Amino acid sequence: MTVFRIHIRPTGGGNDQEASFNYCLKQGLVGMGWPVEETGKSRLSWDEYIAAAKDKYGYRAVESPRYMNRNVKANDLIWTRDTNGKYYLGRITCPWEYLADEVSLRFDIVNFCRCERILPCRVDEVPGKVVACFRPPRVIQAIRDATMTTYSKILWNKLSQTEHYSLESQADTDVYAFLDDQATENAVAIYLQMRGWLLLPETRKADTMGYEYILIQRETLEKAVVQVKTGNTSLDQDEWWSNFGKNGVKIFLFQSYGNYTGSKHREVECIDPVELQTFLFSERQVLPQSIRYWVDFVTSTPPA
Repeated sequence: MTVFRIHIRPTGGGNDQEASFNYCLKQGLVGMGWPVEETGKSRLSWDEYIAAAKDKYGYRAVESPRYMNRNVKANDLIWTRDTNGKYYLGRITCPWEYLADEVSLRFDIVNFCRCERILPCRVDEVPGKVVACFRPPRVIQAIRDATMTTYSKILWNKLSQTEHYSLESQADTDVYAFLDDQATENAVAIYLQMRGWLLLPETRKADTMGYEYILIQRETLEKAVVQVKTGNTSLDQDEWWSNFGKNGVKIFLFQSYGNYTGSKHREVECIDPVELQTFLFSERQVLPQSIRYWVDFVTSTPPA
């Protein structure tokens, strides 16, 4: 099975995205627009639909319905979120369908897949990697990550109060897959403060240029800047040394998967992800709940 995420935010019909989302919840489906109602038929096969859609929109414009038709199948799981940022998880029961009746056209949800249920999630049940997958504007995409697949199965079983998905060991579960950008920055800040580096709160602002925050060493009063990157974004040691280190400023870099490039410099310290993870596992008592929740999850044993 595959895990997907979908934006339900059509712009046609009544152009009311909240109403369209609520329609999907009530009907138990996830979907999108691109209607071809001028065919005179409310239900179409895929061949009928794509022929009419290419004439009306152009082949490339209907990539999202085409992707849904080709990829989403029964027993897949799909994440979505409403206009207020609340997340939901659903289990697909039927592949692509097309229906353009009066109601579906009003809400601009004509290409869709049916779900067993679409269940709401608590904020602390949504992994950082899932949140990050909603940033691209693409309507629907797969979340191709083994950890997220395992977790989504576990969460579905919990939310639906079933044992629908059998689960394998999660001994190699990656804690960084569950931490969003802010949680990862917080984890690094706590780790460095436990080493005697104090965070200067006023330097941690959304518009800070080039770094996340400034630290000051409790005993020596030396200052340092911190940069944190998650996902596949690498950090270049030479670039950071050129921008700050050659002027004598200490630099801490953290990349969730150790993607550091460039040469080593005395002023630049690249934090080992394994070392930080060991710290998180051993110092639960100093972690905020938003991080402790995921540490506890990845170090627990899933049900058989």
